[in-house]
Amino acid sequence: MTVDYETIVNTDLSSLSDAATAWEDMGRRFGELHDNYRDHVKAAVETDDWRGESATTFKSRAQVTLEEYAGARDEAKAVGALLKEAYRTLNSRRSKVIELRDQAIEACMTVNPYSGRCTADLARMDEDRAEIYRSNQLARQELEESWTNKILDAVKNVQDADENFRMALMSDPSDGNKGLLDGFNGALRSDAGEANAARAEELYDKIRRGEKLSDAERSELDLLMRENKSDQEFSRTLITSLGGPDGVIRTHNELTDRAYFEETGRKKQYLSMDRHLADVIATATKVEGKGREREEDQRFYDKWMKDLREAGLKEYDAEIVGHADSDQKMRGYQSIVTLMQNGSGYSEQFLHDIADDIRAAEDPKQKGDPDIWDLDRGFAGKKEEDGTFSPDRDSWFANDPYDGVLGIMSKTPDIATAYFDPDTAAGKDRLQYLQKERDWDLVNTSEYRKVEVSGPDKADADSHVGFGAALEAAMTGQVPGEDPQGENPTRHSEKQAHLLENVINSYAAMENPNGSAGEKFERAVMHDNIRQNMANALAYYPEDIHEILGMRVDHGDRDDGSAQDVSTDPNEIDLDRGTVSRFIRDVSEDGRAFRTIHDSQMRIIAGGMEELDRGDFEKGTSKIQLISQVSGQVMGSLDGIRADVISSRREDELSENGWDKVYSYHAIGAPVTGIPVVGDVFQRLVDIGTGEELDKTNAETEEKYKEELIKYYQQNGYPRLERALAEKALDLGLPKSYLTDKEEGVFTVKVTPWAAGGYNHGIGQARGSIGGAP
Repeated sequence: MTVDYETIVNTDLSSLSDAATAWEDMGRRFGELHDNYRDHVKAAVETDDWRGESATTFKSRAQVTLEEYAGARDEAKAVGALLKEAYRTLNSRRSKVIELRDQAIEACMTVNPYSGRCTADLARMDEDRAEIYRSNQLARQELEESWTNKILDAVKNVQDADENFRMALMSDPSDGNKGLLDGFNGALRSDAGEANAARAEELYDKIRRGEKLSDAERSELDLLMRENKSDQEFSRTLITSLGGPDGVIRTHNELTDRAYFEETGRKKQYLSMDRHLADVIATATKVEGKGREREEDQRFYDKWMKDLREAGLKEYDAEIVGHADSDQKMRGYQSIVTLMQNGSGYSEQFLHDIADDIRAAEDPKQKGDPDIWDLDRGFAGKKEEDGTFSPDRDSWFANDPYDGVLGIMSKTPDIATAYFDPDTAAGKDRLQYLQKERDWDLVNTSEYRKVEVSGPDKADADSHVGFGAALEAAMTGQVPGEDPQGENPTRHSEKQAHLLENVINSYAAMENPNGSAGEKFERAVMHDNIRQNMANALAYYPEDIHEILGMRVDHGDRDDGSAQDVSTDPNEIDLDRGTVSRFIRDVSEDGRAFRTIHDSQMRIIAGGMEELDRGDFEKGTSKIQLISQVSGQVMGSLDGIRADVISSRREDELSENGWDKVYSYHAIGAPVTGIPVVGDVFQRLVDIGTGEELDKTNAETEEKYKEELIKYYQQNGYPRLERALAEKALDLGLPKSYLTDKEEGVFTVKVTPWAAGGYNHGIGQARGSIGGAP
């Protein structure tokens, strides 16, 4: 019978603790009986003095009795341990139910003592709040349901734990036929997870054998996996009993075959079982604790990884890769990474090791086979307008397991940063290999010349997606595609900032910044699928990029011969303006990526203008001079890059790379940025730089040559900045005449010339920097 809310809050669980102690005491007493019987009774007759049928019969029965005492001892101890574990777990979860009940009461809810359902007590609310809920029944209902659901979810957690321990106590593992038939069972496990792993394995194995689970069995397996996924004993016992990595791979393949091909009506259920399997791998492969516990963790981990290196290279049947004209199979690493994509919580050690093991299997320098993952078709989903790939069709399959593991790393940015650690030889080597050495062409092709012959391999459409995501996460400390986390998402660790420098240099530096004089340096080629990731990374360093493009840092020496401070604020980025401009030019082959960088800089510019006061405009202070000049230089640099891209690409290429929709203001979501939008005035200044005003300057540019575009932007791009400055002046209460006084007016004599000079300088500098860009 399932426990309900009333039972949970009113039950005194101390009796469960007392029962656990009593069972443990009984186990000790059975142990004493066992030892006494072994040393005195059984031993007394196991001499050569007593012979014959009676002696033989007694010795046989005595062994059974001894085994029964041992079984009673071990079973009693196991029950005691299970009850202790149950007490700790149930007591903790019961306390959460009571805590939520008390919080609900404090929030002016009345909690039903039998069901736990909540109703608003308007009499205890202040009058304004009470009136809101009197007049808005929908709001009142949502409030009541919110508290009710919190309490009922906590009740469900207690119920699940209770059922989990019931199954553990009722489990009946084989004791090897010791003692009496149906007698005491010393094989009962003292850990609930370990006790229930056998049942979970039995159900998974049933699926692997091609059988189907009943509704009750599916519910049972779901509960077992949910309740025990964080239990290391359960996880390790389960994946070991399934047959280690080989058995896990075969089980996963069967689940995906059923989900996507054989029983698609039950797809959700099979994928849920698959996710549970991924979660227990994450738990089982953690090496934690200290001393002996850590040593045991490490031994299990080392054995698992050794077996995985063998299973990862084996070939397996799976419907995802099979087709009528071939007996094509997939490798174990492709399967295990596909499984891992469904889970989370993997340790740094495990992700780094499996990534390096996959590389070892393919890297010729490590005696690997670069064609080991090749298959006869691609498995990418449809590429959406925002550059991402939809999870439809076959894109769930990790045909490129190395790229797949990197994508998993991107979900835990610290792990990605550590993998590409720029201060270690391993981190630099990994980046070098992925950028410049790896064979990314994993799709076999065929040509027909009277007979079918193999053609050159090609990359899948979603090639580099995991790599790009991992680099973005590693450089920013943020999960790609998710909202920024932390108080200051544009402030980064030293390793993140150093990696950003390394990545930008690798794609854009004219020479190796860390190499010796004359050393040959080959720039990496940026893949289309990572351009947006690179743009997102720059958007997480907006102030630093603003300083570099605005030339507030200057590489070189001071007049007195001392070293010039070249690092930026706040992340101390040490990059020259030309390298960053070339990097942005390369990123800007993707129009959406260019807009991400552009809009993040417009927010910095608008933020700077927001800091100006009336006195700055009236007196033409050094503050407004700096903001005008630097803002102009940044806008000019970006327009110079934009002109170079548009003039160097045919119309169809521009459309393919997203440039045709870049300045449809509402077509693309707001770029990633940690800069807050402060008030309507600030937002209006942002809109001038990124919205309709920019649409106008983009009109009819595709047919212009570069020199024409430069002139066009000088005539139509700079006025955006002038208008933004004018809007800010008017917001501060200055009269319109202030903007038009052409003889002595500060705005026309100083402010706009500063801005225009900066803009023209920026557009010219960009032209010089990106002369060698594609």
